[in-house]
Amino acid sequence: MNRDRFELALTRLGPEDGVLFEQLASAFAALEYGNLRTMASFGGDGGRDAILYTPDDDDGVVFQYSVTVDFSGKILRTAKRLQKTVPEAREIIYLTSQVVGPKGDEVKKRVRKEYRLSVDIRDRSWFLDRVNLHAQSQQAAESLARIKVDPLISRIESGTPGVLPGLTREEEAEAAFFLEVNYGNEDRKKGLTKASFDSLVRASLRGTDSQNRIPRSEVISKVSRMLPGGRDYAPLVNSSLARLNKSAIRHWRPTDEFCLSHDEAEKVKDRAAHLLLLQEEFRFELLQFVTAAEEFLGQKFSAADQNLAVEIAEHALDKMLLDRGRAFAEAVAVDRVSDYQSESISPLIETAITSLGRNPARKVREAAAYAVGLIFTAPSNGVSEYLHGKMESHTLFALLQATPDVQKTVVKLFSGGLIWLDSNLLLPVLAEELAEEESRSFTNLLHVARDCGISLRVTSGVTEELSMHMRRSLAYARVAQQGGVWDGDVPFLAAAHLAAGRPLASLGGWLENFRGADQPMEDVAEYLEDEHGIRLQDLKEEAERADIALRGAVQEIWYESKSRRAKRFSQETVQTLVNHDVECYLGVVVRRRSENRSPLGFNSWWLTLDSTAFKVHSMLRDRISGEVPSPPVMSPDFLLRYLEIGPLRAEVSNSSRAKLPVLLDISFLEGVSPQMMGIVDAIRQENAALPQRVLRRKIRDTMNKLKAERGRISEGGVALVEQEVLDSIRA
Repeated sequence: MNRDRFELALTRLGPEDGVLFEQLASAFAALEYGNLRTMASFGGDGGRDAILYTPDDDDGVVFQYSVTVDFSGKILRTAKRLQKTVPEAREIIYLTSQVVGPKGDEVKKRVRKEYRLSVDIRDRSWFLDRVNLHAQSQQAAESLARIKVDPLISRIESGTPGVLPGLTREEEAEAAFFLEVNYGNEDRKKGLTKASFDSLVRASLRGTDSQNRIPRSEVISKVSRMLPGGRDYAPLVNSSLARLNKSAIRHWRPTDEFCLSHDEAEKVKDRAAHLLLLQEEFRFELLQFVTAAEEFLGQKFSAADQNLAVEIAEHALDKMLLDRGRAFAEAVAVDRVSDYQSESISPLIETAITSLGRNPARKVREAAAYAVGLIFTAPSNGVSEYLHGKMESHTLFALLQATPDVQKTVVKLFSGGLIWLDSNLLLPVLAEELAEEESRSFTNLLHVARDCGISLRVTSGVTEELSMHMRRSLAYARVAQQGGVWDGDVPFLAAAHLAAGRPLASLGGWLENFRGADQPMEDVAEYLEDEHGIRLQDLKEEAERADIALRGAVQEIWYESKSRRAKRFSQETVQTLVNHDVECYLGVVVRRRSENRSPLGFNSWWLTLDSTAFKVHSMLRDRISGEVPSPPVMSPDFLLRYLEIGPLRAEVSNSSRAKLPVLLDISFLEGVSPQMMGIVDAIRQENAALPQRVLRRKIRDTMNKLKAERGRISEGGVALVEQEVLDSIRA
């Protein structure tokens, strides 16, 4: 018996399923105690939960089976009644489908003290640990799963509307479901086209067996209906049928008919059960965040409000992931990496909720947005696996809609290569030193890329910018501590440090992790190489070899952008920042002249979050004559999708994949004011006695409220500073 399938059956037992659970529990208990007989029924409204059982040879042991959530109340009521009805009772063995664990210790102590009874609680884990120890328990579990799980899986396999929100047709939902069920279990060395069509062929054979086969033409027709029309999918379907024959499917040659093998049908059920279990965990986590939103919003929520907020959050999140998958597929299909930019999650949430066509109360809408925003910060392992699977399946589905030969499209992407990192990408990496390891989204992305053979580089100009930012952060700390007035926004690293619940007085000590006073740039470069494997390699010589007209136009574009965004900096500082960006942009462009690759296959890239960098290519068309070189820029979100779907996906281990974020939120803090930081510092001081986790949560919610009241919405880019990182620190 598959453990996940059995666990899903237990989780879906409700108050109306007392008889089902009684049959299951009796089968398990009989293996240890032999035959059990009905001992007493308390009557009233207790239902099946009120029936007690005892072994034939021991009246002192009382069994009770229950699916109720309130296990503590149930046990206490039973103990009290046993004093009158069964005074010889000495032990209650309480079997439940719920998860109890250490939460049951308190009621055990109370019953022992007040009623002189011992209590043995056997919860969901007890059943799961014993299901495969005996044929009788396996049969009982299988019977329950056939009733509670198999119909659910059948409805989802058939593309029941609403199960996979964001897809418009039942055939699309069915395709996406089977991609989600099968892709994560495929050999990642298998080509994406093969993996995709093998999943779709399995989907087309859903419900078949040796007595219910379908002809080849129907398989081709079913797969074709899952994908865009106007294309001939027969060759790819036939290849998949040949590949799967004698393993996952059976082929009757005289009639040219097919069906799933029995073993494969069972595997699909088991994988689907695992997926649905993860979905249950995901929904529970969303509910926890919706509940937390009550305190954040200062609102009271009814159970109906909570359920509606969870439903909206799930639909919105699904649409976000599908839209991001489509954006990646479109960028790959048109050979334009620069078309796929990192985005702020907040506007994506708002757009997704609006597109659902629902009009919930404002507090429900805000609670849903709050929950979706938090689910990406530090999800549990199960929720992370669920979101990764959904993101990958949606991306793969989008690629299939763009082109049937997914592998041919994806192999155009570079394999390995050199990536230069911008300072706006490295600032969050520094700040993530304050976050828990599993919440270090930017850091984990770079480490996985490096482990897959991608070489990471940084220029001296970038190390200078990082050092300048640290110096500015220290200046802010001195002014703030002396009660002075700071002109401008609070430097990101200072804000991140305070958001972690640390006092400004310790900022200097923390920054010493990255630089000293004598050779700060060298210190930063050393830190980046030692801790992250990022080596120093300048691009000045390459940039200087660029065409004069091109170099002048690029400098002009960046100077205009920097002048608007850095009004408080001196002209000298602005020119320095411009020179650094021009060096990276043109340096990579010139390096590519010797690579002779397609737009997607270049080995040299510049990884940046600067919105200007992604506009330079289109702006150059109006400023220079002749051909405009392919844009050298890549967003971290593209790198994230590339590692999951691209040529290096086989190099990403399961443990590394689990560390990758699902989405990178670059809704950077827009204009973090000294006033906001003053309020945050006051919150820190007032709650200094609280555990760090609680303190960080209070600071997070305070900052979110202040931002909401100010009503300013981020567009994303360098002008803002890494919101997601701060959320990770404060989570």
